[in-house]
Formats: sequence, C-alpha cells, structure tokens
Amino acid sequence: MVFTETETGIRGKKYQDGFRVMQGKHEFVTYLENSSFRLWYSDVAWRYEAHMHSAVEIVLTLEGVVEYTVEERKYQVRKDEILIVPPDVPHSLDMQHGSSRLLFLFEPELLETMRDIRDMASYFNRTFFLNDGSETQSRVRELLLHAAEIYREQELMWNTFCNSDMMQIYALLGQQYLGSSRMSRAKPLSSMEAEIITATIAFINSHYRENLTLDDVADFAGFSRYYFSRTFKQQTGYSFKDYLSQKRLQVATDLLIRTNSSMRDVALESGFGSVATFNRIFREHKNCTPTQYRAIYGEY
Repeated sequence: MVFTETETGIRGKKYQDGFRVMQGKHEFVTYLENSSFRLWYSDVAWRYEAHMHSAVEIVLTLEGVVEYTVEERKYQVRKDEILIVPPDVPHSLDMQHGSSRLLFLFEPELLETMRDIRDMASYFNRTFFLNDGSETQSRVRELLLHAAEIYREQELMWNTFCNSDMMQIYALLGQQYLGSSRMSRAKPLSSMEAEIITATIAFINSHYRENLTLDDVADFAGFSRYYFSRTFKQQTGYSFKDYLSQKRLQVATDLLIRTNSSMRDVALESGFGSVATFNRIFREHKNCTPTQYRAIYGEY
C-alpha cells in the first residue's frame, strides 16, 4: 500500500486492509480505539516480506515453527519459544504449514517512562530469543498468554493491563540478561549526580519550546559540556540532542492526533523553529510526513 496525499485515501485503505498501513517497507501499526497494544493470532501459512515499524514486536509460537529473519540473522521460533524484535529494525517472518502463533505489537514510549529501562536503553534495543527453557522464558510466556486473554475479553482497562504485562516482561529481561553486563561496564552515578540529571530532565521538559542548547542545560546542571553529556547519557540512555528531539516529537505527535491545529502551530508548540525543520526531523524519526501521520492516527 502506498500513501496518497489525501486523508480520505489513506483512511479508506487503512480500515479496508485490516489496520495494516504500508509505505514501502515501513509499516504504520494502527491500534484499536483508545489503545496502544495490538495482538494478532494466525495459523495460516504465510510469508511477511521484510518490513519495519516503530512498535516492539513479540512472537510466541503455539505450534510448529515460525521462521524470522531480523537484520539478516535467522531464527527458528518453535513451540513455546519467544522472539522479541526491537522497534525500527528490518525483519521478515515465514509461517510454516501446521504452525500457529501469537504476535504482539506495542509502542516503546511506555517503556521509556521507566528510568531504569532508559538507563539500559542500549541493552534493551536488541533482539531477545527466549529458547533456553529457563524460568524467565516460562514466566514471559505466562505473561504473554495473560495479555492475550485480557485482549480477547477487552473489559474495562484492558489496554492498561496488557501494557502492564509488557512492563513486567521487560523487568524480567533486565534482571535475567542485562544486569551483570551493565554493572560491569558503567559506574553507577552518585545520588547527587542522579538528582541533578533528574532536575535537568524536568528543566528540559519545561523548556523544550525554547531554543535550548547543550551549553544551556550543562550550565543549568553546573557541569562542563563533556561531563554533562557523558552523565546525561549514562542516566537516560539518550544524548541531550536525541532526548530533546524525542520530547518535541512526543508533543508533536500528540498534537497531530488530538487536535486539528495547523502544521505551523504544531511545529511552534512542540519547540521546532520552523515547519521545514519540523518536517525534516519528523520524517527522519517517523518515516512519514506529519500530514501523513495525522491522516493515519488523527482523531479529527
């Protein structure tokens, strides 16, 4: 499916195609109303060609085998095994005859609200293949099946319960696979340094509309440029530039979805100096224009 420039063209194809919207190899995952979690069940032999999307993808094979290729590495995900594909990574999958699987999709922004996950962002941004028969694999499988049950019933607050299960999964992954490697490579920040970075984050979140520079926030923190950059990255998992861009994009996407403000107003309200800069950075991170994004996800 290829985008058209008219909102009705995109929306019409979106719903007709069962919520798969494609632009080249980039997929825009759409969700049920007022949710940020998606579940697909399939027992049909089918091949999905290489594609990528902003959502985290988790597959749990129920029967048979599902073959995945993630960044040219091949995985054979057999019954009760789990593969977790990070966002914005090219991957394809091939369903074999007699196989069935559950495929979960959710946006990573929820994970990024957790400081300990942000602190280990570079470690979480990888493919996890749970096939060792460990207690962690068994527990993650239980959480996925619980999320699937909640999703099917869709009772009040189902979206929150499903995302809560995803948070527990990442907590388990952090404990099982990431703790020792992180501790061996990074010296923990002192409590004072952590408090200063936390205050700096609050400062950025309050002043993102302004023309903030690295010097501005380093001065606020009372650190040199170099020391602040290193300490900020250690605490958040982001460079200052990337964090500021993500904050502005978060505000912009919310405005695109929930308001009918002009692109100029959205750009200025979210801290981008011009519509041209807004469009360029938005395309770099979202692989579409703000207009296309609003046409897919917007409520107006």
